[in-house]
Amino acid sequence: MLNKELIHPKQYFGENTKEVEFKKIFSKNWFFAGMASDLPENNSFVTLNIFDYPIVIYNFKGELKAFQNICPHRFNKIQTEVKGTGHFMCMYHNWSFDKEGKPKTIPKKTAFDTESESFSCLKVKSLRLEKVGEFLFVSLTEDVLPIQEYLGVFYNKLIHISNTLDYNFYFDDDFQNVNWKIIVENVIEAYHCPAIHQTTLFGMGFCRISEVDNEYDNGHSVADYPKEVNDEDENKVLKYLENIEYKHNTFRHYFIFPNLLISSTEGTSLYVGNVLPVSSEKTILRKRFYSPKFKEGFEPRKAIHNAFLEIAKTSINQILSEDKVVLEQIQKNIPFVENTYFLGKEEKRINEFHKKYLDTIQ
Repeated sequence: MLNKELIHPKQYFGENTKEVEFKKIFSKNWFFAGMASDLPENNSFVTLNIFDYPIVIYNFKGELKAFQNICPHRFNKIQTEVKGTGHFMCMYHNWSFDKEGKPKTIPKKTAFDTESESFSCLKVKSLRLEKVGEFLFVSLTEDVLPIQEYLGVFYNKLIHISNTLDYNFYFDDDFQNVNWKIIVENVIEAYHCPAIHQTTLFGMGFCRISEVDNEYDNGHSVADYPKEVNDEDENKVLKYLENIEYKHNTFRHYFIFPNLLISSTEGTSLYVGNVLPVSSEKTILRKRFYSPKFKEGFEPRKAIHNAFLEIAKTSINQILSEDKVVLEQIQKNIPFVENTYFLGKEEKRINEFHKKYLDTIQ
């Protein structure tokens, strides 16, 4: 049976789905594009694609700017690496550009009519960029809500989270043969944890109790998944983690529509996921892991903390890998399905996501 309040199975595959989502969702809304930590110094950059649309974000002496990652001369991609440091230069003919996207240096410049009207209009297309704490949002259009209005109550939450991040200790792109929405749906419910994450999240005591403190605003949501406490499991070696800034006794998960995922395991480490659709059936999940900031005056023992972060990295990646196996199977199955999902009370955040999605594509 089809529930008109839920996403239709046909909206998880097919070229039409890709075209509609790019036009209605990613071209008309803010989307999460990166972190300030991706751009630590002058001339550092990070690139991403939203479907086929190429984007580059650059650091110009502390000023962050976003552009269409296409050279205006002969339309080559300017930066081909995921991130790095280098001049804003197209490697096809070595044209370079300034922070406004205008040509800065042109080899054999006298061969071009630089006095023409066409040349005066020549520039790399700039895109709107807003920095919310450490989180960078891009819009492909000028006709978009102010970022604070778009994020609503989550604007200040992102700033608060930013203030608790110390440094990025892991960055990686994971290619998944799955529609981007299925990745989102999976992480905004914990109902699957007892079956899929027995030795990770569930084994750590999380997701055994129903979620609490749900909050929703404009398609964004957050939920806490309390921990079933067992005092015998206390590890005194990790007592130093009581001195972190962002301390809470839950597995906390944020979703910012359409493509930002944030999770925090008691504040001891933070995962920032960037969902980047490649096609209607392929997605890049860009993963960033952050060390927590400690209270002023406290300095953890480096060897112990590095060992803990290595464990955290392994654990988070294992959780994501466990999910990936299931999600790719769902993607293979969904073309043969005629009904919409049959959701329960512990999958309420999926309901909210579907409502926002359907409202947006109208």
